[in-house]
Amino acid sequence: MEGRALKFGWLLLSLWLICIGLLATSYRSTSETKEQIYELGSGIQELRETLTFDSPYRTHMADTQALNIQLIYALRLQIDTHYKKSWFLPDIHQLLFTTDRFIEQTQIYLDNNLDLLNLVEQIRGMREGYKEQQSVSELYLRLSANVLDAMYSDNGSSPAIYRELDQVYYLSTKLPLQQRQDLQQVLAQISTVLGGYAQGQYIVDKLITHDVHAQIALQRNEFNQLLTRHIWLGILVSFLTMVGYLWLINIATGSVRVTSADLSNSQSQDAEAHESNKEQSHPPVVDSPVEAELGDPEIDFAKMLDSLNQDVESVCMLLEVFIEDHNGDVEKITSLLTDSPEEAQRKAHSLKGVGGNLGASKLRESASKVEIAIKEDITAVPDLLDELKVRLDNALEEARIFLKENAKVES
Repeated sequence: MEGRALKFGWLLLSLWLICIGLLATSYRSTSETKEQIYELGSGIQELRETLTFDSPYRTHMADTQALNIQLIYALRLQIDTHYKKSWFLPDIHQLLFTTDRFIEQTQIYLDNNLDLLNLVEQIRGMREGYKEQQSVSELYLRLSANVLDAMYSDNGSSPAIYRELDQVYYLSTKLPLQQRQDLQQVLAQISTVLGGYAQGQYIVDKLITHDVHAQIALQRNEFNQLLTRHIWLGILVSFLTMVGYLWLINIATGSVRVTSADLSNSQSQDAEAHESNKEQSHPPVVDSPVEAELGDPEIDFAKMLDSLNQDVESVCMLLEVFIEDHNGDVEKITSLLTDSPEEAQRKAHSLKGVGGNLGASKLRESASKVEIAIKEDITAVPDLLDELKVRLDNALEEARIFLKENAKVES
């Protein structure tokens, strides 16, 4: 009888350890996903708060908002990857779908604002270029004033603004060929940008009241309930195990006395195994930024860390997205030059924006040169692409080194 009771005791202990181990692993996975959703909600809420400012302030915060949306996208990818590797988690596909729609609408809003800022810079540059020709310079001043009116006046003044633009177009037809082409090109760009900007407030209202906020709150509640069920299930398994041991002790007393020391030793082993399993489930994390040692780096990691409050993990996520989305961009631009120059120009524009977000000023400047050359003199593009490839390859290599060094620190 003693041998049978001992075998049942070991079997019961093994089952308890297996159940607690599975519960601890599931609890850790669920908790990590919940924290990722919490970070996603915090990032979206931070972006949402910037949208409540008046239009002039929002326009000048476009670069910061672009960096925020990159971080939100990286968190969304992280949640999706972790979810695919986990079991018994609540369905988050609706959250991922809603987040994707939020990112798309935000990107449309940001593109409108960034196009507006580029337009303002272009008008200023053209005005400076023609400052020696007062009549032409005055036309660009009128364009600047009308763009400003369109941005910050009420809708009632829109007809007068567009009549004024028509008048400027009429005057442009009397200018010499080069001046006429420059002015009419700017007029066409103004029409396109103001058309998109007019939708800005509508998109902002949709983003502020977007379903993603309610969806994140719902998911956080579901994950909290699931974590609570894990705790209660662990208590239930431990209680049933204790009942089983008491039953074994009761039936074993008919033949062999089980001393209190034996029972205490068994319980101590259970507690040590449980504590050991918990410690293995939560390895220490070391957050210590390690920057790549390069002579003249492309990426300004210090600037990125400052903009993200020294959050190395967020910087690493942005760098992973950069490597994944922009590796081979120069080859893609080269292949698109003949078949689709507009798409090649958009690729260069996107790479320019990413360079600004990473603090890679040389990469941003090189991508800007390629973008302008595609529009104005496509024959100069091949030489510029060589420079862009060097810049991009250096930036990608620095990003990989940064990720590798930080992975060593964490391990």
